[in-house]
Amino acid sequence: SSSSSSTSAGAESEIASKLIPAQLANFEAALLDDLSMPRAAASLFACVKAAETEFKRIKKAEKDGNEASPPLDMEGLRAVRDAIEQMDKVFGIFYTVPLTEEEKENENNEDSGDLVVPDEVMELVVQRTAAKDSKEWDLADSLRARITELGFVVKDVKGGEPIVSRVEN
Repeated sequence: SSSSSSTSAGAESEIASKLIPAQLANFEAALLDDLSMPRAAASLFACVKAAETEFKRIKKAEKDGNEASPPLDMEGLRAVRDAIEQMDKVFGIFYTVPLTEEEKENENNEDSGDLVVPDEVMELVVQRTAAKDSKEWDLADSLRARITELGFVVKDVKGGEPIVSRVEN
């Protein structure tokens, strides 16, 4: 077996079989050594580097004009992902930032206000715009009234598309 991290059918992934287990062992040893975070972080970055190196290996083979580009070491990349997820249970750095109170309020308002406008309403808006363009004011007004009955408001924008929003209660 070659020393590269490529895997052909049936070959074992060097990343999955050697590198990742060694980094996980080093990570655990770092935690047991009075929570040595610099050493634990070094293990995390070694895993990231293993994935990066694997992607660069493929890119280099493609750039060198290899007709049959070597396959990605998917087993190794899965091992990297799993190891990073395991390490992150300690680090807690891959998470979704919680919304501020203001962002939560805006999101709640958007859910009710920044909605999907039904096709029927959009069709009426298009008809109303056409009526205004041809100066058929009565038709435009009746279409606006119908849009309002359906629970929406049309705000005309000079030189732009009209803005449609739900009627505020």
